[in-house]
Amino acid sequence: MDLVSVQQALAIGLAEARPIAETELVDLSAVAGRILAQPVKADEPLPRFDYSAMDGYAVDADGLATEFPARLKVAGSIAARRTVGKPVLQDGCAFRILTGAPIPAGANAVIAQEDVRREGDRIVLSHAPRAGDNIRRRGEDVRPGDSLIEAGTEMGPLQAGVAAASGYPGVRVFRRLRVAMFTTGSELRQPGENLLAGEIYDANRFVLRGLLAKPWIEIIDLGSIIDKPSRLRAVFQTAAARADMIISAGGVSVGDEDHVVDAFQRCGGRLWIRKVAIKPGKPLVLGKMAGATYIGLPGNPGALFTTFKVIIDEILAARAGIRPAAGSECAAIANFDWRGRPGRSTYLPAVLAGEVHGLPLIELLPGANSGKLHQLSLAGGFVVVAPELESIERGAQIRWRPFAR
Repeated sequence: MDLVSVQQALAIGLAEARPIAETELVDLSAVAGRILAQPVKADEPLPRFDYSAMDGYAVDADGLATEFPARLKVAGSIAARRTVGKPVLQDGCAFRILTGAPIPAGANAVIAQEDVRREGDRIVLSHAPRAGDNIRRRGEDVRPGDSLIEAGTEMGPLQAGVAAASGYPGVRVFRRLRVAMFTTGSELRQPGENLLAGEIYDANRFVLRGLLAKPWIEIIDLGSIIDKPSRLRAVFQTAAARADMIISAGGVSVGDEDHVVDAFQRCGGRLWIRKVAIKPGKPLVLGKMAGATYIGLPGNPGALFTTFKVIIDEILAARAGIRPAAGSECAAIANFDWRGRPGRSTYLPAVLAGEVHGLPLIELLPGANSGKLHQLSLAGGFVVVAPELESIERGAQIRWRPFAR
């Protein structure tokens, strides 16, 4: 298959990433990080009534005397609680009022308690408040019928709060995306096991688990699979029967022991992409088996991480029903010199080193390459180098892609 650009790979993956259809009703106490399947709309205004924005005194600003200091009788106290009936402000009076309490009839301003002097059952005002001061008006945040949260939104604390304030005990979300994952390599051992000559610990499994650790994903970890065609075919069959997406790490290149793609095709898998013009990470496979999207990531940990962050994250999000987000790249200034070979989009691990003229100042990690996992762990993002560029000079404007928090 031909080498495709990063943009082409992403476009093909997104075009095939049909959102899952199944939904479920989830209580607000368990909704954090889930993907909203139906919009949340307002049945009532927010706030539901005019209320005080602070502790103070409710007054009629229009009825105050024109000479100051002025004295008003404190006719009662109103707190934020259930009320029976509605107090009415009389001429020459004020109500002691606490934050969140409803504004009494006849009042049109709240004067802060620190702006008056209390003398027994009266307050002394040194100046007149303006009508509307320190009052939160009914419906100033939300009007009935307003769309509060769009479908495809990842529910965060503020979204859960908006739904709760509008009286929703729960919301309908997409079920979790089921992602089956496995790593490959006869040389791999799990942390804690004894290593023999030529063996290494399976870092990819835990990098991949961490990348997939999202509230809207159900991880099906099928472990580490040896480089044996029959074992790979068996794990593909298991994964296709259980998952919406299958992601493997390793064994997708063209070496003598790279059997993953052949096993995938022998199980009825159909390839869309075999190689992507990205550095690191050229061997990157996208395809489909039965109803499951398949992604074959390179076995190099740096290449795995890079291709996942640049391409796979967006495909997963689309498959889970998440609305497309704005691009994460921004302009920055290079605090380094770099030379490379053109032809592929290159992603250089780097750190934020300050700011110049309002733009981030970026430094490359010294000696970083796709095999240095610890070095990559220190990075805060990628410098994005277009495929036609051969060099970057210190002070040049570059593209900076910070890692999402």
